[in-house]
Amino acid sequence: MIGDWYSNTDVTEACVTYRFSLRGNFKRDKWINAQRDAIANRKKRDEQTESDSGESSEKRDYSLYVDFPIGEYRHTIYGGGRPSNECEAWLLRMLRAEILDALRDAERELVAGGEQSLLFRVLRQGSDSRYTDVKRLIDELKRAIDKDPSLGAIKEDVEKLLARVSLDTPGEDHSIGLQFVAPEAVEILKKIGMTYGANPISVARNGLGRNNLLYVALVLSQMAKTPDISVGDEAFICYRLVGIEEPEAHLHPHLQDHLARNIEDIRSEHPHSLQLVLTSHSTHVAAKLSLENTAILFRDDSDGAIAAHYVLDGVDPVKDKDAVRFLSLYLDATKSRMFFGRRLILVEGISEQVVVPMLFEQRTGQSLEAIGCTVINVNGVAFRHFLTIVKNGFFKKCVVLTDSDAGTSSENRSAALRAEFENIAHIDVQDTSESTFEKDLISSNKSADGKELLFRALCMTKPKNGPKLESATGTNDINVEAFFAEIENYKAEFAFSLISAIEDERHAAEKDKRSPKKLAIPSYISKAFDFIKG
Repeated sequence: MIGDWYSNTDVTEACVTYRFSLRGNFKRDKWINAQRDAIANRKKRDEQTESDSGESSEKRDYSLYVDFPIGEYRHTIYGGGRPSNECEAWLLRMLRAEILDALRDAERELVAGGEQSLLFRVLRQGSDSRYTDVKRLIDELKRAIDKDPSLGAIKEDVEKLLARVSLDTPGEDHSIGLQFVAPEAVEILKKIGMTYGANPISVARNGLGRNNLLYVALVLSQMAKTPDISVGDEAFICYRLVGIEEPEAHLHPHLQDHLARNIEDIRSEHPHSLQLVLTSHSTHVAAKLSLENTAILFRDDSDGAIAAHYVLDGVDPVKDKDAVRFLSLYLDATKSRMFFGRRLILVEGISEQVVVPMLFEQRTGQSLEAIGCTVINVNGVAFRHFLTIVKNGFFKKCVVLTDSDAGTSSENRSAALRAEFENIAHIDVQDTSESTFEKDLISSNKSADGKELLFRALCMTKPKNGPKLESATGTNDINVEAFFAEIENYKAEFAFSLISAIEDERHAAEKDKRSPKKLAIPSYISKAFDFIKG
Protein backbone atom coordinates (compact mmCIF):
# COMPACT_ATOMS: atom_id res chain seq x y z
CA MET A 1 0.00 0.00 0.00
CA ILE A 2 2.72 2.48 0.93
CA GLY A 3 5.23 1.30 -1.66
CA ASP A 4 5.26 4.74 -3.30
CA TRP A 5 5.60 6.58 0.01
CA TYR A 6 9.01 5.33 1.12
CA SER A 7 11.48 8.15 1.73
CA ASN A 8 14.76 6.21 2.07
CA THR A 9 16.55 3.55 0.09
CA ASP A 10 16.34 1.03 2.92
CA VAL A 11 12.53 1.19 2.74
CA THR A 12 12.31 1.50 6.52
CA GLU A 13 10.70 4.96 6.58
CA ALA A 14 7.76 6.41 4.71
CA CYS A 15 6.29 9.88 4.77
CA VAL A 16 3.11 11.59 3.68
CA THR A 17 3.14 15.35 3.11
CA TYR A 18 0.15 17.65 3.37
CA ARG A 19 0.91 20.89 1.51
CA PHE A 20 -1.45 23.84 1.56
CA SER A 21 -1.36 27.33 0.06
CA LEU A 22 -3.57 30.20 -1.00
CA ARG A 23 -5.01 29.86 -4.48
CA GLY A 24 -3.05 31.68 -7.15
CA ASN A 25 -5.65 34.37 -7.92
CA PHE A 26 -6.31 35.31 -4.30
CA LYS A 27 -6.59 39.12 -3.97
CA ARG A 28 -4.27 39.57 -1.01
CA ASP A 29 -4.32 43.40 -0.88
CA LYS A 30 -8.09 43.51 -1.20
CA TRP A 31 -8.52 41.05 1.67
CA ILE A 32 -6.06 42.90 3.93
CA ASN A 33 -7.76 46.24 3.32
CA ALA A 34 -11.17 44.69 4.01
CA GLN A 35 -9.96 43.36 7.35
CA ARG A 36 -8.40 46.70 8.27
CA ASP A 37 -11.61 48.51 7.44
CA ALA A 38 -13.62 46.03 9.52
CA ILE A 39 -11.31 46.52 12.52
CA ALA A 40 -11.41 50.31 12.13
CA ASN A 41 -15.22 50.27 12.06
CA ARG A 42 -15.29 48.01 15.10
CA LYS A 43 -12.97 50.33 17.03
CA LYS A 44 -15.10 53.32 16.07
CA ARG A 45 -18.28 51.63 17.33
CA ASP A 46 -16.58 50.60 20.58
CA GLU A 47 -15.28 54.12 21.20
CA GLN A 48 -18.73 55.58 20.55
CA THR A 49 -20.34 53.07 22.93
CA GLU A 50 -17.81 53.87 25.67
CA SER A 51 -18.33 57.59 25.14
CA ASP A 52 -22.11 57.29 25.40
CA SER A 53 -21.96 55.10 28.50
CA GLY A 54 -19.22 57.03 30.26
CA GLU A 55 -17.29 53.83 30.91
CA SER A 56 -13.50 53.77 30.79
CA SER A 57 -11.90 52.30 27.71
CA GLU A 58 -10.45 48.80 28.03
CA LYS A 59 -7.81 47.22 25.85
CA ARG A 60 -9.24 44.86 23.24
CA ASP A 61 -7.59 42.30 20.99
CA TYR A 62 -9.04 43.19 17.60
CA SER A 63 -7.19 40.35 15.87
CA LEU A 64 -10.08 38.20 17.10
CA TYR A 65 -12.28 39.89 14.50
CA VAL A 66 -10.09 38.96 11.52
CA ASP A 67 -11.97 36.61 9.21
CA PHE A 68 -9.27 34.15 8.16
CA PRO A 69 -9.70 33.20 4.46
CA ILE A 70 -9.65 29.45 4.97
CA GLY A 71 -11.89 28.92 1.97
CA GLU A 72 -9.25 30.42 -0.29
CA TYR A 73 -6.71 27.67 0.48
CA ARG A 74 -5.99 24.64 -1.63
CA HIS A 75 -4.14 21.48 -0.57
CA THR A 76 -2.42 18.40 -1.94
CA ILE A 77 -1.32 15.17 -0.26
CA TYR A 78 1.66 13.30 -1.64
CA GLY A 79 4.02 10.52 -0.55
CA GLY A 80 7.73 9.95 -0.41
CA GLY A 81 8.54 13.66 -0.45
CA ARG A 82 7.73 13.89 -4.17
CA PRO A 83 4.92 16.38 -5.05
CA SER A 84 4.17 14.47 -8.25
CA ASN A 85 3.46 11.30 -6.24
CA GLU A 86 -0.09 12.10 -5.15
CA CYS A 87 -1.64 9.91 -2.43
CA GLU A 88 -4.82 8.45 -3.83
CA ALA A 89 -7.93 8.61 -1.67
CA TRP A 90 -8.70 4.89 -2.01
CA LEU A 91 -5.27 4.09 -0.56
CA LEU A 92 -5.68 6.52 2.31
CA ARG A 93 -8.98 4.83 3.17
CA MET A 94 -7.02 1.67 3.95
CA LEU A 95 -5.69 3.45 7.03
CA ARG A 96 -8.45 3.56 9.61
CA ALA A 97 -8.56 5.43 12.90
CA GLU A 98 -11.22 5.65 15.58
CA ILE A 99 -10.67 7.91 18.58
CA LEU A 100 -12.79 7.55 21.72
CA ASP A 101 -12.33 10.72 23.72
CA ALA A 102 -12.76 10.99 27.49
CA LEU A 103 -16.13 12.75 27.27
CA ARG A 104 -17.59 10.27 24.80
CA ASP A 105 -21.36 10.01 24.80
CA ALA A 106 -21.69 6.23 24.59
CA GLU A 107 -25.49 6.30 24.71
CA ARG A 108 -25.74 8.64 21.72
CA GLU A 109 -23.36 6.45 19.73
CA LEU A 110 -25.30 3.22 20.39
CA VAL A 111 -28.96 4.17 20.04
CA ALA A 112 -30.90 4.47 16.81
CA GLY A 113 -30.06 7.80 15.25
CA GLY A 114 -28.57 9.65 12.32
CA GLU A 115 -25.51 9.16 10.18
CA GLN A 116 -23.06 10.35 12.85
CA SER A 117 -23.56 7.55 15.40
CA LEU A 118 -20.84 4.94 15.72
CA LEU A 119 -23.34 2.07 15.49
CA PHE A 120 -24.67 3.34 12.17
CA ARG A 121 -21.16 3.82 10.75
CA VAL A 122 -20.31 0.23 11.66
CA LEU A 123 -23.55 -1.14 10.18
CA ARG A 124 -23.15 0.98 7.06
CA GLN A 125 -19.76 -0.51 6.09
CA GLY A 126 -20.12 -2.20 2.71
CA SER A 127 -23.93 -2.07 2.87
CA ASP A 128 -24.27 -2.04 -0.92
CA SER A 129 -23.42 -5.72 -0.95
CA ARG A 130 -24.83 -6.70 2.43
CA TYR A 131 -28.21 -6.98 4.15
CA THR A 132 -29.79 -8.88 1.23
CA ASP A 133 -32.52 -10.27 3.51
CA VAL A 134 -33.46 -6.76 4.62
CA LYS A 135 -33.76 -5.64 1.00
CA ARG A 136 -35.87 -8.72 0.17
CA LEU A 137 -38.24 -8.00 3.05
CA ILE A 138 -38.60 -4.38 1.89
CA ASP A 139 -39.73 -5.65 -1.54
CA GLU A 140 -42.18 -8.05 0.11
CA LEU A 141 -43.53 -5.20 2.22
CA LYS A 142 -44.13 -3.17 -0.94
CA ARG A 143 -46.11 -6.02 -2.53
CA ALA A 144 -48.09 -6.56 0.69
CA ILE A 145 -49.09 -2.88 0.71
CA ASP A 146 -50.32 -3.14 -2.88
CA LYS A 147 -52.52 -6.13 -1.90
CA ASP A 148 -53.75 -4.87 1.48
CA PRO A 149 -57.64 -4.90 1.42
CA SER A 150 -57.98 -1.96 3.81
CA LEU A 151 -55.78 0.23 1.64
CA GLY A 152 -57.65 -1.06 -1.44
CA ALA A 153 -61.00 -0.02 0.08
CA ILE A 154 -59.70 3.49 0.76
CA LYS A 155 -58.51 3.72 -2.83
CA GLU A 156 -61.96 2.68 -4.19
CA ASP A 157 -63.76 5.25 -2.02
CA VAL A 158 -61.49 8.03 -3.29
CA GLU A 159 -61.97 6.94 -6.91
CA LYS A 160 -65.78 7.04 -6.57
CA LEU A 161 -65.75 10.52 -5.08
CA LEU A 162 -63.23 11.72 -7.63
CA ALA A 163 -65.50 10.50 -10.49
CA ARG A 164 -68.40 12.55 -9.11
CA VAL A 165 -66.54 15.83 -8.74
CA SER A 166 -64.25 15.69 -11.80
CA LEU A 167 -64.97 16.43 -15.44
CA ASP A 168 -65.30 13.47 -17.77
CA THR A 169 -62.41 13.82 -20.20
CA PRO A 170 -62.08 11.48 -23.24
CA GLY A 171 -59.10 9.13 -22.94
CA GLU A 172 -58.73 9.61 -19.17
CA ASP A 173 -60.15 7.75 -16.19
CA HIS A 174 -60.22 8.55 -12.51
CA SER A 175 -58.25 5.61 -11.19
CA ILE A 176 -55.64 6.26 -8.47
CA GLY A 177 -52.91 4.22 -6.82
CA LEU A 178 -51.12 4.21 -3.49
CA GLN A 179 -47.39 4.19 -4.01
CA PHE A 180 -45.15 2.91 -1.21
CA VAL A 181 -41.82 4.71 -1.27
CA ALA A 182 -39.63 1.90 0.03
CA PRO A 183 -36.79 3.10 2.24
CA GLU A 184 -33.27 2.24 1.23
CA ALA A 185 -31.48 -0.31 3.38
CA VAL A 186 -29.27 2.49 4.71
CA GLU A 187 -32.36 4.26 6.11
CA ILE A 188 -33.38 1.08 7.91
CA LEU A 189 -29.94 0.90 9.53
CA LYS A 190 -30.51 4.33 11.10
CA LYS A 191 -33.43 2.83 13.03
CA ILE A 192 -31.33 0.10 14.63
CA GLY A 193 -30.21 0.58 18.23
CA MET A 194 -28.47 -1.69 20.73
CA THR A 195 -29.85 -3.58 23.70
CA TYR A 196 -27.83 -5.35 26.38
CA GLY A 197 -28.39 -8.10 28.94
CA ALA A 198 -30.30 -11.34 29.46
CA ASN A 199 -33.49 -9.28 29.69
CA PRO A 200 -32.69 -6.79 26.94
CA ILE A 201 -33.24 -3.12 27.64
CA SER A 202 -32.31 -0.11 25.56
CA VAL A 203 -28.85 1.33 26.17
CA ALA A 204 -30.64 4.55 27.06
CA ARG A 205 -31.55 2.85 30.37
CA ASN A 206 -28.09 1.41 31.02
CA GLY A 207 -25.52 2.79 33.42
CA LEU A 208 -22.64 4.84 32.03
CA GLY A 209 -20.09 2.11 32.80
CA ARG A 210 -21.97 -0.62 30.93
CA ASN A 211 -22.49 1.64 27.92
CA ASN A 212 -18.81 2.54 27.98
CA LEU A 213 -17.92 -1.16 27.73
CA LEU A 214 -20.41 -1.62 24.89
CA TYR A 215 -18.88 1.32 23.05
CA VAL A 216 -15.31 0.03 23.43
CA ALA A 217 -16.38 -3.49 22.42
CA LEU A 218 -18.16 -2.20 19.30
CA VAL A 219 -15.11 -0.26 18.17
CA LEU A 220 -12.65 -3.07 18.80
CA SER A 221 -14.89 -5.74 17.26
CA GLN A 222 -14.76 -3.87 13.95
CA MET A 223 -11.28 -2.38 14.11
CA ALA A 224 -9.48 -5.53 15.28
CA LYS A 225 -10.53 -7.68 12.35
CA THR A 226 -7.78 -9.48 10.49
CA PRO A 227 -7.21 -7.84 7.07
CA ASP A 228 -8.60 -9.75 4.12
CA ILE A 229 -7.60 -8.41 0.71
CA SER A 230 -10.01 -10.83 -0.98
CA VAL A 231 -13.07 -8.76 0.01
CA GLY A 232 -12.11 -6.05 -2.46
CA ASP A 233 -10.20 -2.78 -2.29
CA GLU A 234 -13.15 -0.72 -1.03
CA ALA A 235 -13.53 -2.70 2.19
CA PHE A 236 -9.90 -3.73 2.72
CA ILE A 237 -8.16 -2.09 5.69
CA CYS A 238 -4.47 -2.83 6.16
CA TYR A 239 -3.83 -0.79 9.32
CA ARG A 240 -6.08 0.26 12.16
CA LEU A 241 -5.43 2.72 14.97
CA VAL A 242 -7.77 2.85 17.96
CA GLY A 243 -7.20 5.59 20.51
CA ILE A 244 -9.10 5.34 23.81
CA GLU A 245 -8.89 8.16 26.30
CA GLU A 246 -9.65 7.13 29.90
CA PRO A 247 -10.94 3.57 29.15
CA GLU A 248 -11.74 3.26 32.86
CA ALA A 249 -14.52 5.87 32.68
CA HIS A 250 -17.43 4.89 34.98
CA LEU A 251 -16.09 1.34 35.46
CA HIS A 252 -15.93 -0.67 38.68
CA PRO A 253 -12.27 -1.46 39.63
CA HIS A 254 -12.75 -5.16 38.82
CA LEU A 255 -14.02 -4.26 35.36
CA GLN A 256 -11.05 -1.93 34.90
CA ASP A 257 -8.72 -4.85 35.66
CA HIS A 258 -10.61 -7.15 33.31
CA LEU A 259 -10.78 -4.61 30.49
CA ALA A 260 -7.07 -3.74 30.69
CA ARG A 261 -6.03 -7.41 30.68
CA ASN A 262 -8.18 -8.22 27.63
CA ILE A 263 -7.22 -5.11 25.69
CA GLU A 264 -3.61 -6.25 25.97
CA ASP A 265 -4.63 -9.68 24.62
CA ILE A 266 -6.54 -8.14 21.69
CA ARG A 267 -3.53 -6.08 20.71
CA SER A 268 -1.23 -9.09 20.81
CA GLU A 269 -3.59 -11.08 18.55
CA HIS A 270 -3.19 -8.47 15.78
CA PRO A 271 0.42 -7.29 16.10
CA HIS A 272 0.84 -6.09 12.50
CA SER A 273 -2.53 -4.58 11.64
CA LEU A 274 -3.81 -3.02 14.87
CA GLN A 275 -2.38 -0.41 17.21
CA LEU A 276 -4.10 0.54 20.45
CA VAL A 277 -3.19 3.76 22.22
CA LEU A 278 -4.69 4.26 25.69
CA THR A 279 -4.35 7.26 27.99
CA SER A 280 -5.32 6.67 31.58
CA HIS A 281 -5.14 7.89 35.16
CA SER A 282 -6.26 4.50 36.46
CA THR A 283 -3.82 2.57 38.62
CA HIS A 284 -5.84 -0.58 37.82
CA VAL A 285 -5.29 -0.14 34.08
CA ALA A 286 -1.62 0.75 34.54
CA ALA A 287 -1.03 -2.35 36.66
CA LYS A 288 -2.37 -4.73 34.01
CA LEU A 289 -0.67 -3.39 30.90
CA SER A 290 2.72 -4.61 29.74
CA LEU A 291 5.62 -2.57 31.15
CA GLU A 292 7.27 -2.78 27.74
CA ASN A 293 4.36 -0.87 26.21
CA THR A 294 3.83 1.65 29.00
CA ALA A 295 4.95 5.25 28.52
CA ILE A 296 4.76 8.03 31.09
CA LEU A 297 4.00 11.64 30.16
CA PHE A 298 5.35 14.23 32.58
CA ARG A 299 6.59 17.81 32.76
CA ASP A 300 10.37 18.13 32.56
CA ASP A 301 11.98 20.04 35.43
CA SER A 302 14.62 21.66 33.24
CA ASP A 303 12.44 23.49 30.71
CA GLY A 304 8.83 22.77 31.73
CA ALA A 305 8.13 20.91 28.47
CA ILE A 306 6.01 17.76 28.35
CA ALA A 307 8.30 14.75 28.10
CA ALA A 308 7.67 11.06 27.46
CA HIS A 309 9.47 8.12 28.97
CA TYR A 310 8.92 4.43 28.27
CA VAL A 311 9.08 2.63 31.61
CA LEU A 312 11.72 0.15 30.44
CA ASP A 313 13.85 2.63 28.48
CA GLY A 314 17.47 2.19 29.56
CA VAL A 315 16.78 -1.09 31.33
CA ASP A 316 19.18 -3.84 30.28
CA PRO A 317 16.97 -6.81 29.28
CA VAL A 318 19.68 -9.28 30.36
CA LYS A 319 21.31 -7.64 33.36
CA ASP A 320 18.03 -6.36 34.79
CA LYS A 321 15.74 -9.23 33.75
CA ASP A 322 15.03 -10.15 37.38
CA ALA A 323 13.89 -6.60 38.14
CA VAL A 324 11.60 -6.51 35.09
CA ARG A 325 10.11 -9.90 35.95
CA PHE A 326 9.63 -8.89 39.60
CA LEU A 327 7.85 -5.63 38.77
CA SER A 328 5.69 -7.25 36.07
CA LEU A 329 4.40 -9.72 38.66
CA TYR A 330 4.42 -7.44 41.69
CA LEU A 331 2.84 -4.23 40.45
CA ASP A 332 -0.78 -3.90 41.54
CA ALA A 333 -3.17 -0.98 41.74
CA THR A 334 -1.30 0.29 44.82
CA LYS A 335 2.25 -0.05 43.53
CA SER A 336 1.40 1.27 40.06
CA ARG A 337 0.69 4.61 41.72
CA MET A 338 4.42 5.18 41.28
CA PHE A 339 3.77 5.92 37.60
CA PHE A 340 1.49 8.83 38.47
CA GLY A 341 3.68 10.55 41.07
CA ARG A 342 5.94 13.55 40.56
CA ARG A 343 8.04 12.44 43.51
CA LEU A 344 8.43 9.05 45.15
CA ILE A 345 9.19 7.75 48.64
CA LEU A 346 9.97 4.03 48.88
CA VAL A 347 9.50 2.47 52.33
CA GLU A 348 9.94 -1.03 53.72
CA GLY A 349 6.61 -1.69 55.39
CA ILE A 350 3.13 -0.65 56.43
CA SER A 351 4.32 1.30 59.49
CA GLU A 352 6.35 3.77 57.42
CA GLN A 353 3.59 3.93 54.79
CA VAL A 354 1.12 5.04 57.48
CA VAL A 355 3.31 7.31 59.63
CA VAL A 356 5.62 9.07 57.11
CA PRO A 357 2.82 11.12 55.43
CA MET A 358 1.70 12.35 58.85
CA LEU A 359 5.27 13.34 59.79
CA PHE A 360 5.66 15.24 56.51
CA GLU A 361 2.45 17.17 57.10
CA GLN A 362 3.54 17.95 60.66
CA ARG A 363 6.91 19.29 59.44
CA THR A 364 5.78 21.24 56.35
CA GLY A 365 2.09 22.00 56.82
CA GLN A 366 1.48 20.33 53.46
CA SER A 367 0.30 16.88 52.50
CA LEU A 368 2.48 14.67 50.32
CA GLU A 369 -0.36 14.66 47.78
CA ALA A 370 -0.08 18.45 47.51
CA ILE A 371 3.44 18.12 46.09
CA GLY A 372 2.56 15.09 43.94
CA CYS A 373 4.53 12.67 46.11
CA THR A 374 3.57 9.01 46.40
CA VAL A 375 4.62 6.64 49.18
CA ILE A 376 5.20 3.08 47.95
CA ASN A 377 5.46 0.22 50.41
CA VAL A 378 7.73 -2.40 48.85
CA ASN A 379 6.76 -4.93 51.55
CA GLY A 380 10.33 -5.91 52.31
CA VAL A 381 13.62 -4.84 50.84
CA ALA A 382 13.09 -5.02 47.06
CA PHE A 383 14.23 -1.42 46.59
CA ARG A 384 16.71 -2.25 43.85
CA HIS A 385 13.99 -3.53 41.51
CA PHE A 386 12.09 -0.25 41.76
CA LEU A 387 15.22 1.90 41.53
CA THR A 388 16.23 0.09 38.33
CA ILE A 389 13.34 1.89 36.65
CA VAL A 390 13.63 5.14 38.60
CA LYS A 391 17.34 5.63 37.84
CA ASN A 392 16.59 6.13 34.13
CA GLY A 393 15.27 9.59 34.81
CA PHE A 394 11.50 9.45 34.87
CA PHE A 395 10.82 10.60 38.41
CA LYS A 396 11.70 14.10 39.55
CA LYS A 397 13.03 12.78 42.85
CA CYS A 398 12.96 9.45 44.66
CA VAL A 399 14.04 8.77 48.22
CA VAL A 400 14.46 5.39 49.93
CA LEU A 401 13.76 5.05 53.65
CA THR A 402 15.31 1.81 54.79
CA ASP A 403 16.28 0.13 58.04
CA SER A 404 19.99 -0.06 58.75
CA ASP A 405 19.53 -3.48 60.41
CA ALA A 406 22.46 -2.64 62.67
CA GLY A 407 23.72 -5.66 64.55
CA THR A 408 22.09 -8.15 62.18
CA SER A 409 23.33 -10.21 59.25
CA SER A 410 21.80 -7.62 56.87
CA GLU A 411 23.56 -4.58 58.35
CA ASN A 412 25.59 -3.92 55.16
CA ARG A 413 22.57 -3.99 52.87
CA SER A 414 21.62 -0.31 53.16
CA ALA A 415 25.23 0.84 52.73
CA ALA A 416 25.52 -1.23 49.55
CA LEU A 417 22.27 0.22 48.23
CA ARG A 418 23.46 3.76 48.93
CA ALA A 419 26.78 3.13 47.20
CA GLU A 420 25.08 1.70 44.11
CA PHE A 421 22.84 4.75 43.55
CA GLU A 422 24.87 7.58 45.13
CA ASN A 423 25.87 9.11 41.77
CA ILE A 424 22.28 9.49 40.56
CA ALA A 425 21.16 13.02 41.37
CA HIS A 426 17.44 12.32 41.64
CA ILE A 427 17.80 9.30 43.98
CA ASP A 428 18.60 9.52 47.69
CA VAL A 429 18.95 6.60 50.14
CA GLN A 430 18.47 7.28 53.86
CA ASP A 431 18.71 4.65 56.59
CA THR A 432 17.95 4.54 60.31
CA SER A 433 20.39 5.26 63.11
CA GLU A 434 18.88 2.42 65.12
CA SER A 435 18.24 -0.95 63.53
CA THR A 436 14.59 -0.25 62.54
CA PHE A 437 12.19 2.60 61.80
CA GLU A 438 10.23 1.94 64.99
CA LYS A 439 13.34 2.09 67.19
CA ASP A 440 14.42 5.36 65.55
CA LEU A 441 10.97 6.82 66.17
CA ILE A 442 11.00 5.71 69.82
CA SER A 443 14.58 6.95 70.35
CA SER A 444 13.67 10.37 68.93
CA ASN A 445 10.67 10.62 71.29
CA LYS A 446 11.95 9.17 74.58
CA SER A 447 10.77 12.22 76.53
CA ALA A 448 8.48 15.28 76.51
CA ASP A 449 5.51 15.47 74.12
CA GLY A 450 6.68 12.63 71.92
CA LYS A 451 6.86 10.27 74.91
CA GLU A 452 3.24 11.06 75.84
CA LEU A 453 1.99 10.45 72.29
CA LEU A 454 3.86 7.15 72.01
CA PHE A 455 2.38 5.86 75.26
CA ARG A 456 -1.14 6.91 74.19
CA ALA A 457 -0.67 4.82 71.05
CA LEU A 458 0.80 1.91 73.00
CA CYS A 459 -2.13 1.90 75.42
CA MET A 460 -4.51 1.67 72.43
CA THR A 461 -2.50 -1.18 70.93
CA LYS A 462 -1.79 -3.07 74.18
CA PRO A 463 -4.57 -2.12 76.68
CA LYS A 464 -2.98 -4.25 79.45
CA ASN A 465 0.77 -4.03 78.91
CA GLY A 466 0.76 -0.43 77.70
CA PRO A 467 -0.38 1.16 80.98
CA LYS A 468 1.96 -1.16 82.93
CA LEU A 469 5.01 -0.03 80.93
CA GLU A 470 3.96 3.62 81.16
CA SER A 471 3.62 3.32 84.94
CA ALA A 472 6.96 1.56 85.25
CA THR A 473 8.67 4.23 83.11
CA GLY A 474 7.28 7.08 85.16
CA THR A 475 9.23 10.31 84.62
CA ASN A 476 12.22 8.51 83.14
CA ASP A 477 12.97 8.42 79.43
CA ILE A 478 11.45 5.55 77.46
CA ASN A 479 13.58 2.43 77.35
CA VAL A 480 13.78 1.86 73.58
CA GLU A 481 14.27 -1.92 73.77
CA ALA A 482 11.48 -2.44 76.32
CA PHE A 483 9.03 -0.29 74.33
CA PHE A 484 9.97 -1.97 71.03
CA ALA A 485 9.50 -5.42 72.57
CA GLU A 486 5.83 -4.54 73.17
CA ILE A 487 5.17 -3.52 69.54
CA GLU A 488 7.58 -5.77 67.65
CA ASN A 489 4.79 -8.13 66.61
CA TYR A 490 2.17 -5.37 66.37
CA LYS A 491 3.91 -2.81 64.16
CA ALA A 492 0.96 -2.10 61.86
CA GLU A 493 -1.52 -1.86 64.75
CA PHE A 494 0.80 0.51 66.61
CA ALA A 495 1.23 2.71 63.52
CA PHE A 496 -2.53 3.12 63.13
CA SER A 497 -2.92 3.74 66.89
CA LEU A 498 -0.23 6.43 66.68
CA ILE A 499 -2.13 8.20 63.90
CA SER A 500 -5.31 8.04 66.02
CA ALA A 501 -3.48 9.43 69.06
CA ILE A 502 -2.14 12.37 67.02
CA GLU A 503 -5.59 13.08 65.55
CA ASP A 504 -7.13 13.02 69.04
CA GLU A 505 -4.43 15.40 70.26
CA ARG A 506 -5.05 17.76 67.36
CA HIS A 507 -8.80 17.92 68.07
CA ALA A 508 -8.19 18.42 71.79
CA ALA A 509 -5.75 21.26 71.08
CA GLU A 510 -8.25 22.99 68.80
CA LYS A 511 -10.89 22.71 71.49
CA ASP A 512 -8.55 24.07 74.20
CA LYS A 513 -7.14 26.69 71.82
CA ARG A 514 -3.54 25.60 72.29
CA SER A 515 -0.75 24.24 70.14
CA PRO A 516 -0.92 20.45 69.69
CA LYS A 517 1.79 18.16 70.98
CA LYS A 518 3.96 16.77 68.20
CA LEU A 519 6.35 13.92 67.56
CA ALA A 520 10.03 14.57 67.01
CA ILE A 521 11.00 13.43 63.51
CA PRO A 522 13.96 11.04 63.21
CA SER A 523 16.97 12.65 61.55
CA TYR A 524 17.09 10.35 58.53
CA ILE A 525 13.43 11.09 57.74
CA SER A 526 13.99 14.85 58.05
CA LYS A 527 16.83 14.58 55.52
CA ALA A 528 14.55 12.64 53.19
CA PHE A 529 11.88 15.35 53.43
CA ASP A 530 14.45 18.06 52.64
CA PHE A 531 15.53 16.10 49.57
CA ILE A 532 12.00 15.46 48.34
CA LYS A 533 10.68 18.96 48.88
CA GLY A 534 13.84 20.75 47.76
